[in-house]
Amino acid sequence: MLACAMLLPAACGTVADAEAQERAQDAHAVLARQLELIRRDGRLDVGIGVIALSSGIDRLYDRDAVRPLWSDPAAVAGLRQAVRSMDADGLDPANYHDEIIVNLEHAVGTPLTAARLDLIRTDALIRLTRDLRFGRARSSRLASAALTEAGAADETVTLRRMISSGRLLAEVEAMRPDHPIYQGMRDALAELRRVQRAGGWDALDAGPALRIDSVDPRVPLLRRRLELEGYMDAGLFDAVRAFQHRHGLNEDGVVGPATLAALNVPVQARIDQVRVNLERARWIVPGLPDSYLVVNTAGARVYLIRSGATVFESRAVVGALSTRTPVFHAVLSHVVLNPTWTVPRSIDGEVLTAIRQDGKYLERNGFRVVDRAGVRIDARRVNFSLYTGATFPYVFVQGPGAANPLGRIKFVFPNRYNVYLHDTPARSLFGREQRTFSHGCIRVEDPVRLGSLVLQWQGRWTPEAITAAIAAGTTVTIPVSAPLPVLILYWTAATDLHGELHYYSDVYGRDAQLLSEIDRR
Repeated sequence: MLACAMLLPAACGTVADAEAQERAQDAHAVLARQLELIRRDGRLDVGIGVIALSSGIDRLYDRDAVRPLWSDPAAVAGLRQAVRSMDADGLDPANYHDEIIVNLEHAVGTPLTAARLDLIRTDALIRLTRDLRFGRARSSRLASAALTEAGAADETVTLRRMISSGRLLAEVEAMRPDHPIYQGMRDALAELRRVQRAGGWDALDAGPALRIDSVDPRVPLLRRRLELEGYMDAGLFDAVRAFQHRHGLNEDGVVGPATLAALNVPVQARIDQVRVNLERARWIVPGLPDSYLVVNTAGARVYLIRSGATVFESRAVVGALSTRTPVFHAVLSHVVLNPTWTVPRSIDGEVLTAIRQDGKYLERNGFRVVDRAGVRIDARRVNFSLYTGATFPYVFVQGPGAANPLGRIKFVFPNRYNVYLHDTPARSLFGREQRTFSHGCIRVEDPVRLGSLVLQWQGRWTPEAITAAIAAGTTVTIPVSAPLPVLILYWTAATDLHGELHYYSDVYGRDAQLLSEIDRR
């Protein structure tokens, strides 16, 4: 200090500048060496362990003149807030290096520490933006598919701009799915966590069903339980019905076994349920069109959305546990009135068993037998006892009629699963709380009304016209004039377009694995 004080001010400044420049050069050199190691190994030693870094992280750094990306304090503060805000999306901030960043920020400021901190911040930004855009559980697969050479270049430009913008937190907020379903689920998650912080809710003891006139010591506990989730705006009977409505239960106002089980699901389990379905929403809602037909197989419900509004909602019957309805998307191409039913090969064995038990089964139920080219075969000449479902060389086709399992109307959207929506003669199944009975296709409770809404832009196809055409008994195929996307989804919790959260049973047992993927470190 004495020597520097004796120098002219300009000279002193020159020495300080030179020292700073030398330190910067050292830091840049260390950062460049770390990047070379990352390009070789894809990993970064952060001093307390080794972390696998995101693909493409090196693209954000200039190869010819490596410089730190996080020199702006506003960007650093924005990233810190963005990482911690991921908790509101049901994602763990630790998966975006929250604790590691804090530890490195408090470590001794060597060039190596600075390089590690810069790289880990960059990796955190890549991870959280990809997870918001593509979903965390599928992020590696979707990101690798989406990040073509052009996509990777776009991501690099976008992330560099975000870091230098001075408003990084706002830029991250803008990447969240901008849809009322997603925002409603974030709000629901926040409310559930508020209830959890207040102590959650207690389970109600088993006992006789609680009805409107029940005298039971559990009634005050039931009232308190419903108050915690805001159902007690009306009387207790209406509050129970509102709870049942939002949990996919029959709305009879009676607390029977199914309603009691739903009431006793712990608040943490409901939090996890919403978190899992926020992930499912990240896969879907960014690309939702204004109009589409959607089936939620977990809730066994069908919806038609037109111009962002729900114009149709109906119960459905979906695949049984052994023949689960798959998740996929397609486009509705045509509607068939009085459809025939071509028996899938997987069901041939059931038909053969019925024939062996009843020699008149085919005749009484309107079946014909055709070869693989569609040429009719004389069923009297076929020895059905020789075959199993796997070896049967022909095809069963059932004509239109009351016994046809497709009922009187079918909605066709070509897909590799050969799944479609249709009517059914088995109407009683729609009254069940769990409606998993089909071989994979979706039976819809009010198909004539759905058909009239799907075809409403095609003039004559009112409900009355559809009913009259069905009564005529002739098969009629009606092409859909405007393509209508069809989404077959599996959501065990979702807000509707009015912001009301609904829960459904995890009938196919898929939530636990997805939760594990979301929370994977």
